[in-house]
Amino acid sequence: MHDSRRGFTLVELLIVMVLLTIVSAAFGRVLINGLRVSKAQMVQAELQSNVRVGGLVVPLELREIGYDSNITTNAVTSDLEVLAVTEVQFRAMRGFGVTCGTPTLTEVRIRKPAMSYRLPRMSDGFLYFIENDVNLAADDQWVSLVVTGINFNSLCGADSAIALTMAIPQVAPGVNLALSQVFVGGPVRIFERMRFGAFIDADGLTYLGARSVSLGEANYRAVAGPIDPAAGLRFRYFNRAGTMLNAGTANPVDVRVMEVLLQGLTADPISLAGSSQRATNRMTVQARVALRNTLRH
Repeated sequence: MHDSRRGFTLVELLIVMVLLTIVSAAFGRVLINGLRVSKAQMVQAELQSNVRVGGLVVPLELREIGYDSNITTNAVTSDLEVLAVTEVQFRAMRGFGVTCGTPTLTEVRIRKPAMSYRLPRMSDGFLYFIENDVNLAADDQWVSLVVTGINFNSLCGADSAIALTMAIPQVAPGVNLALSQVFVGGPVRIFERMRFGAFIDADGLTYLGARSVSLGEANYRAVAGPIDPAAGLRFRYFNRAGTMLNAGTANPVDVRVMEVLLQGLTADPISLAGSSQRATNRMTVQARVALRNTLRH
């Protein structure tokens, strides 16, 4: 009886192996390119997220800063304290409350809940709104409080309140606040001295950083990045006429508009096309902020 079954010849097996090798190599190449593109897209998305966060956080902090005038001394004070091209220090608003209770010269009570994202701290600064002539807005002013104690469990009648113990405020050097200038329902602003700037982290990359001067923080904490080490963070300052000021010599009270520019970098070189040729990608966010009390024409 003749057996008609036959196996593969050596040539056929070699052809199959060659074809499988070619298919496997092609599939592997597609897979590797897909992984490269996927990783590049993740790095690119992280870049966009970080830069956009920085582009939102910094202008939001800057929107509440401004300048005020003292009608007693005609002096103008600004929430801006240090101006530089790559750094800025300012009074960042942290809360806003309305006074209540019986007014005194050594205590201010703020009705709860105060409009803030955290409770006041002893390290904070406090600005007290003073009403002079109730029929005249031009003579109103903010005075600084020297707070010596905070009681979070105080009362205004039956309502909860925060009590600030303080030294008698001065409306001008050597001129104490009069009780007639204090009225119930006036605002109190709470601020923290903050500084934004560029710094190099332990990973050797440059970031937009923030630190609390009020809390005595010596080192920056990363807010967004990485950014370009040479031109990743720029602050520009403009007066009321729209003229750019020299950051090194400008008087903070002359600033009416601030501009912040962030140029972010991808943490690693990438190739969105999936090729082996990789490069660092960039994204730039630019925003302008008008300071509080800025006159608009």
